[in-house]
Amino acid sequence: MTSTDKKVGYLPESVRPEYTPLSAAEGVEAALRVLEGRWKILILFHLFGERLMRFSDLERAIPTVSQKMLIQQLRKLEADGLVRRIVHPEVPPR
Repeated sequence: MTSTDKKVGYLPESVRPEYTPLSAAEGVEAALRVLEGRWKILILFHLFGERLMRFSDLERAIPTVSQKMLIQQLRKLEADGLVRRIVHPEVPPR
């Protein structure tokens, strides 16, 4: 019987990019550019809860945001890939 390490080879160690303060700052700046805006962080806070939210639920959860601004911010978040929109063909969805 052969030992396990002879049967299964180890993966080669990957080469990590060298992190510098400049490269770390660029990553933080990119993240802040995605999250800039008055309502995006609040919208994400409500969306990352335990369940999916419909637009009207989100509108009720954040009463101080206008409908136009909520739509704009959600579209930007969707374009950035942070939020996924699901369109149900019938109302109410099953």
